Amino acid sequence: KAMQLQNHSRGWIFLGLGIFALVTATFGISKLNAWSDQTKHHEQQLQQLQSAANRLDALEWRAIAKRKVDPELESTITQQRERAVLTLNALQKTAASPEDLQKVTLAYQNYANTVDKLLSLLVANQLEEALEVDETQVDPSYDNLYKIIVEESALASKTARNLEYWTNLGSILIILSLVATIGLLFHQYLNVNRQIHRMIVENMRHKAAELEQERQNLESKVMERTQELQETNTMLIGALTDLKQSQIQLIQSEKMSMLGQLVAGIAHEINNPVGFLAGNIQPALDYVKDIFGLIDLYQQKYPQSDPEIQNEIEAINLEYLREDLPKLIGSMKTGVTRIRDISTGFRTFSRADSTSPVMFDLHEGIDSTLMILKHRLKGNEIRPEIEVIKEYGQLPPVECYAGQLNQVFMNLLANAIDALEDSNQGRGFREIKENPNQITIKTELNHETQSAVVRIKDNGVGMGDDVKQKIFDNLFTTKPVGKGTGLGLAIAHQIIVEKHGGKLEVNSGVGQGAEFLITIPVHPKV
Repeated sequence: KAMQLQNHSRGWIFLGLGIFALVTATFGISKLNAWSDQTKHHEQQLQQLQSAANRLDALEWRAIAKRKVDPELESTITQQRERAVLTLNALQKTAASPEDLQKVTLAYQNYANTVDKLLSLLVANQLEEALEVDETQVDPSYDNLYKIIVEESALASKTARNLEYWTNLGSILIILSLVATIGLLFHQYLNVNRQIHRMIVENMRHKAAELEQERQNLESKVMERTQELQETNTMLIGALTDLKQSQIQLIQSEKMSMLGQLVAGIAHEINNPVGFLAGNIQPALDYVKDIFGLIDLYQQKYPQSDPEIQNEIEAINLEYLREDLPKLIGSMKTGVTRIRDISTGFRTFSRADSTSPVMFDLHEGIDSTLMILKHRLKGNEIRPEIEVIKEYGQLPPVECYAGQLNQVFMNLLANAIDALEDSNQGRGFREIKENPNQITIKTELNHETQSAVVRIKDNGVGMGDDVKQKIFDNLFTTKPVGKGTGLGLAIAHQIIVEKHGGKLEVNSGVGQGAEFLITIPVHPKV
């Protein structure tokens, strides 16, 4: 307590000294301000005297120019002198010392006397004497007055700046003293509050530690729960992905199975009668030749045949039959060969995939697919036939799942036909014929990567960037409801990318058609 009392008394002593210093400094600064104002006023009076002298010098030159002093000029000169006298009287109040005032006053009086002498000569019409006085007396006295005024003004300006500097310095000292005094007043207050602050800070630290511990416990629980949710979400996403893949695979397998069974059944049913026809056409042709040979032999042995037989020969036009019947049987043979090719294409397209890839000719797969879609390529009353341009390169057999690749070709070619039919909307038969629908199929071997490349391009409506980004998404379709399922290209993409380790890409623009690019390795990596 004694120490606290001593500190309290010392604070009041310092406060009293601070107040005394403030009062003393304030009084000194007020004196400095008054002196500074007086010096600035003295400088202004000197400038006014200089202005009066300049005006008087100008009037003097005007009088010399006129070579006389008229009443108006004399009145103006008198006014300027009175103004100069008033200024000199004002300088007596602001001059820093009598010596400075006397120097300025004598210089002005000397200049005024020489001007009076010059004006007197002008009044007496003694122009040459007046000019001599102006050159030898008036000008030197004016220069002397101007020099003294400039020196005094500079001295007054310097004095004013010095006084202003000390005034500002004093103001700063007053502010510092005031701050120190206020600091002393708050010192004791801060000492009292310091202990309270320590108590509050200690309490807050304790509470903060408790809150931090609670926050850490909550964060730990949240992280554990978040980890559990993330694991569950990952499992659900994986399950959903597997489900979608299983759905696509199931649809693909079921679709291919049904289509394969249908096509295989048709091929089987066709194959038996076709085999019967193909096996009997050549013997039938031989039999016809034998019959014609017998007729020729009969006509040779019996040139004079019975009139009834001759009439029958003319009625049936035997010569025409002899020429046309072999052609007719040849056409039947050609038709049977075509049917057999169709049956072979059916079997190629519908071949079932084994558990491992097999060597397969991609050109056979494409041709069999085109044969299946031939009914859609043919012309009708709305449009001409869709032109299929084949640019097959030299491709070796590819190790692949043939049935699945045929499904890819089927989806891409069917979509190309749909795109061409959409592009025909609003176009007439003649307009379509002038710019025909075309599907270009180009194959080549990429020797660098040992990959087979198949390009299927149409000149249909094309697609924009927004459609290209989602074209291979599951269930995405641009076709109207009931016409498209959104599975065809998703299945094709899965077969090429996942099953064969290849790439399925699309290049297209609105109104520029679409090109699907299939790239699969000839021998996939194990």
